[in-house]
Amino acid sequence: MAIFYVRHSLNPNKTVKFNITLRYFVIKGEEGEHMWTLEIGTTHKDINGDPISSKKIHKVSANNLDQIIEEAIADLCFQIDWTPLVVDKEAPFVYSFSPTGDNIPIASNIEIIIKENLPAAGIDLFSAKIILNNSMLDFDITDKVIVEGDPYIYTLKWSPELRIYNTYD
Repeated sequence: MAIFYVRHSLNPNKTVKFNITLRYFVIKGEEGEHMWTLEIGTTHKDINGDPISSKKIHKVSANNLDQIIEEAIADLCFQIDWTPLVVDKEAPFVYSFSPTGDNIPIASNIEIIIKENLPAAGIDLFSAKIILNNSMLDFDITDKVIVEGDPYIYTLKWSPELRIYNTYD
């Protein structure tokens, strides 16, 4: 059994303790197949003050373990009263970007890191548009940008598809 704590991103003063256990059973049969079972629970009460039932998930494998834990914790946390929540007053900001400076080689890729400090609601990229301006035209490259990270720090990467190295007058 392992113990871990979860904190809501808009309530930095409240943490909830969770227990997690991963067990295996041998199923009778020709090959004596192992079946892994995961159990996640908390002694914290739900919104109404009632006990929260633990989650038991069968047929866990190394391929789906992270996703199963994430979904189970999200479901259990949804039942908890996290108030009072603080108001997210600060906008996300560009933490870093590259390349920088003048006379950037045309073969350069672009990388931008966007962050939001806690407590925060997180960065919502759903309606974001990424516009590249070459000092003459705007290009919408939103669907060509690779986004990695989580709601509090995202890395946006863009590699131009067409790289023009020579121009002629």
